[in-house]
Amino acid sequence: MKRIVEFGFGLILLVALVPASRLRAQSDAQFSQFYANRLFYNPAGMADDNLLHVSLTDREQYWGTAHHPGYRLLNGSYFFNDQNMGVGLTINQWNANIENDLTIKASYMYRLQVGYDAYVNFGVSVGMIHRFLRDGWLPDGSRFIVTDDDKFNPNLDLGLGVEFHTSHILAGVAVQHMPIKLGDNPARTALHSYYYFGYNFFLDEEWSLFPMLALRMGDRCTNIDLNVRAMYRDLVNFGVSYRLDALALMAGVNINKNFSLSYAFDINIGVTSRRYKPSHELIVTYRCGFRNPDRPLVKFE
Repeated sequence: MKRIVEFGFGLILLVALVPASRLRAQSDAQFSQFYANRLFYNPAGMADDNLLHVSLTDREQYWGTAHHPGYRLLNGSYFFNDQNMGVGLTINQWNANIENDLTIKASYMYRLQVGYDAYVNFGVSVGMIHRFLRDGWLPDGSRFIVTDDDKFNPNLDLGLGVEFHTSHILAGVAVQHMPIKLGDNPARTALHSYYYFGYNFFLDEEWSLFPMLALRMGDRCTNIDLNVRAMYRDLVNFGVSYRLDALALMAGVNINKNFSLSYAFDINIGVTSRRYKPSHELIVTYRCGFRNPDRPLVKFE
């Protein structure tokens, strides 16, 4: 076990020191409800409660703007408690103007218990990324016609991640889009790294407060998310999130023991406030089961 722990901390250090790539200036979607889409950013970010988790996210960036970007994300995971391992599937579709990207990847996570209430998850994701271009209009008003030179081939997409969690602490680090090139003109996205830390304050038996700090680093793109959520039992939650270019208001409700619904409204601030309209983000989550009374009130999934 000691060697596994040493390997895990070595992997954390390796991932944290991976420099930003200059392959392409493409960036991952910045979902305001970071906590609900950790599997998209970190293959180790799966729930380990022995339940099936499926979530569907629709993000309409700058809603009302012509050719505004839109994101559709499907996350699914299941944890096998007897084997201390989990498997996941992520499908992400992004479109804006002339471009349409599709990423499909499978994730594997192994959980290692390092204390009475402390666990370290190690994750790896393997998948495919494909970029499509279509005829349309460019932002400068000129016409764009797709030619054979504009076509991309599918490319392999790899990610690594580590996550540490207790009933109070959640911390993780991950790297996505390892620089691999398959064939001619492959669809590639710049190397991204993610770092996050959150602490769960149980105020009493019914209320809890969960602040989280997340750092996202990509090709010539760095952003910081600082958000806090207040949660009442397993019923409702609400909060606010700040990043360098937007302020988001969030709210969620557990409809019943299986389904939950959450929403975020992004207001652009700074130099982008006049150029872009607000964004909307809706998440529907399904869990085949619910927590038992011995589990913490706040769930990180």
